[in-house]
Amino acid sequence: MMRGLAAPIARRAVIVAWLCGLGALTTFAPYLPEPLAPATLRWLAGLASHWQWAYAGFALFSAALVIGLRREHRWPLLVPLALVAAAWLHQAPRAETFTPTTAAQSQFTVASANLNFERTDHSALTAWLLSANAPDVIALQEFTPSALAMTNSPAILAAYPHRVLAPSDDQFGLGVLSKAPITAVEKVEPADMLATLKLRLRVNVQGHLIALTAIHPMPPINAAYAQARDASLRLEAQQLARTGMPGILLGDMKDTPWSTGLQAAAPLQRASSLAPTWPNVGGWLSVLPLDHVLVTPGVRVGDAGLGVEVGSDHRGVWVRLAL
Repeated sequence: MMRGLAAPIARRAVIVAWLCGLGALTTFAPYLPEPLAPATLRWLAGLASHWQWAYAGFALFSAALVIGLRREHRWPLLVPLALVAAAWLHQAPRAETFTPTTAAQSQFTVASANLNFERTDHSALTAWLLSANAPDVIALQEFTPSALAMTNSPAILAAYPHRVLAPSDDQFGLGVLSKAPITAVEKVEPADMLATLKLRLRVNVQGHLIALTAIHPMPPINAAYAQARDASLRLEAQQLARTGMPGILLGDMKDTPWSTGLQAAAPLQRASSLAPTWPNVGGWLSVLPLDHVLVTPGVRVGDAGLGVEVGSDHRGVWVRLAL
């Protein structure tokens, strides 16, 4: 019975592998000439390009099935697997790393966490911020009045005496907590319905001035919003590069390293990992890496990982940096 099913299962596995390869190929859609890839097609391709973890997983599973069920005609798998591999090689560039023997003296940890504006219990976040693994600077998205109350508790005030807080009842409140002094603040209010609040700061970390920008763009629900997200990421990357100082861009960017937004953020480089952060199902299952820390060239990366589980639909990210 199983021998009779082997051939149709293998054929379907090859089809799945090819679908994954075609899905992976969407990460290259922005390179098509404008007449061949109008804004709507680029937006749809951008949405499809997010799912590289799924494409890789299903492609490898399909390949294993075919290898196990067939002894010949395995070659059709090579092309889709090559397309998946090409997509993984083509992503927002990774920042330079450091090791304990090459690290500069100035090391610090930054983090980003989307809190989910519907959540009012912030005990897990409080425990993280008061723990030995607490970041030196953290950007908080979906920062609400209840989150503001948490940050104003005596313990959090003592741990993070420097802060810029702009709470909102909707998804677009922002906050930055810092153990290091904040020397300058610019709140960039949204100019229209496609834009969101941004916080541009200067932080004095161990005597080094660092430009830090916290963002949380609108989700790419259509081509116009996707273009606005990309333009916002491009603008903030250019702003940070022009400061002439080490720069950090962090937040829930509503984009993955294979799509147009992070590709537009050159010359910034990805400091956070490729670990998925959304949707956070049960604290263990996510598919898309949407939350990021990007840095200017010259800022080096040590450890990086996911933040603690705070009950949100996103997992936070943290990165250990060195100047």
